[in-house]
Amino acid sequence: MKAKRKPWGHEYLIYENDDVAIWHLFIDKWESTSLHCHPNKKTGLVVLCGGAKVSFLNGEQKAFSGEKVMIRHGVFHQTTNMTREGLQLFEIENPVNKADIVRLEDSYGRAGSPYGNEDEVDVPDKRLLPTGDWETVGDCDACIRNVNSLEDLVACSLVMIIGGGIVFNEHRVAGPGDVLDSQTFSSLAEKFSIEEGTSAVLIKENRNA
Repeated sequence: MKAKRKPWGHEYLIYENDDVAIWHLFIDKWESTSLHCHPNKKTGLVVLCGGAKVSFLNGEQKAFSGEKVMIRHGVFHQTTNMTREGLQLFEIENPVNKADIVRLEDSYGRAGSPYGNEDEVDVPDKRLLPTGDWETVGDCDACIRNVNSLEDLVACSLVMIIGGGIVFNEHRVAGPGDVLDSQTFSSLAEKFSIEEGTSAVLIKENRNA
């Protein structure tokens, strides 16, 4: 199977629709992405295996398996694998535009350069996100499901919205590209509702991993 070769590892597209694209990232030990921003899109990172340090211009945030980091448009950030094992991430973007990137600093000489046509590399772990049934990805389980109520999400660690959204008084408060944790949607359950036709990637920690 083919994936895009990166100086820090590799990535491949695991899911895409009109609203979002989800990439599966593999960052080698001690390696980092460039310090970059996306001027026109928001990005959500979900750690599937290992530990990530996401650095910003004014601080940093660490995340481990089953945890997430949301990055709004225009925010410079850099993701570093801070463990000896490989770091696996899901990266969800909204809107879909892989070329929407400005590199400020880069250890591999790519500062200021646009998103390019990277070489493809054969990888044994390429797969698409499953619909309906859980599948193990790293130290987590993931699947795509239609969501009818917020109560459907309580057993999950994280939810990546890929269609529809969460509404309050007919106003959408979370939609495609947003990543919510269990504490957030548990607290919303009494006052908020799910739009008809909402779908999401559900993620939970694999206790046997």
